[in-house]
Amino acid sequence: MADKKAILEQLANYFAKKGKMLNPTEYKAETDAPIRYNVAKRPFGSWSRMHGMIEANFPKQWAAATKPVQESDIKKAAAPKKAKAKVAPKKAKK
Repeated sequence: MADKKAILEQLANYFAKKGKMLNPTEYKAETDAPIRYNVAKRPFGSWSRMHGMIEANFPKQWAAATKPVQESDIKKAAAPKKAKAKVAPKKAKK
């Protein structure tokens, strides 16, 4: 149990420093990760369970890593993109 708590604390501090909870693909791509992905996931069984344990055991780090989304970010994401001009399909030769 002591190892699990230590791993959890290291990950919580790392995610708080990054400012977001990373998914497995993002975490594996990081070069400054404190623990390898497999070693970090093993005691918890899954990545999502580890996220839940961070939320329950380290609420300050969880709050720092999961900042609420602001309205300006939502408006940027919801802004419609310009539609591409439709090109008529070529007619088949007979």
